[in-house]
Amino acid sequence: MLYRKMFAVLALAGAIFVPTTSFAAAENSANGPPCILREYHVASVTPYRHDRVVGQGQSVSELIGASVYVQAEPGLTAEWLRARLDRHIAEMRKAPMRDCSFDLEGVSVTVDSAGPGFSVKLFTDDSKNAEEVLRRARLLLG
Repeated sequence: MLYRKMFAVLALAGAIFVPTTSFAAAENSANGPPCILREYHVASVTPYRHDRVVGQGQSVSELIGASVYVQAEPGLTAEWLRARLDRHIAEMRKAPMRDCSFDLEGVSVTVDSAGPGFSVKLFTDDSKNAEEVLRRARLLLG
């Protein structure tokens, strides 16, 4: 009798727990892993523009991506941050990362020391992708 009650309780607990776990796993895989820049404190995101010469002495400022300012942390260097970003870009080929600026075709990245932090520039040659890079980078602030 005691075994029947224990079995019933365990079966009920399993019926409640398994669907919840499966749902959470499915939701996580649908969204993909988070963008790596979420692991750092992003202090600001600004449009990254480039001046393009269009005629004699004339130039046009074009949006080419986003400039993300990451605050410094103990032990974090520009080289280490760049290496982590490169690994992240390689991993994206295995699993898409919705709303990650790195998950767009033709996006390049540079990392430079910038005072008490780092300037991470995400840029592309495609103007439509440049707007999307900036939109996704701004999501890191919220």
